[in-house]
Amino acid sequence: MEYDPIVLSQRIRLAYAEHLIRCTDLPPSEMEELLSLDGDLDAARRWLAFGIAKRRYDPAEVRGLLIYLFSNYYPSLVSDPAKGELLRRALKNKTLKLSELTLEKLSGTYLDWQDVFRLVGKEFNPTRVKERVRAIYEELKGAHHER
Repeated sequence: MEYDPIVLSQRIRLAYAEHLIRCTDLPPSEMEELLSLDGDLDAARRWLAFGIAKRRYDPAEVRGLLIYLFSNYYPSLVSDPAKGELLRRALKNKTLKLSELTLEKLSGTYLDWQDVFRLVGKEFNPTRVKERVRAIYEELKGAHHER
């Protein structure tokens, strides 16, 4: 099997996102080298920003933002219109735990914010969370330029 650092790095980043959602993530400082394996420091900083935000602010809010983004913008490998409805039903019946979520379960489900709030157990301001993650990303970018 041939080693492709670009494909491997993409998989590592997606796995890290899933671990952030499931609360099984390693500290960002331990992930920095793996997330930038392919030399794409900008992509690594984007994911590190989520990890840092999760530790710096309310983890449920950062997890919620990731859930929303993956359910709405990460393409499902197989088109399954019932997938979103099944996920919403599990949310309403409270039979789904955050620790059980995978990117495969989320992708292409198009959850709305009310679904996300129900899943994380609280309402929050998504714009504020996005701004916090973006600010951390800018901090990381600035720290890189200072080196």
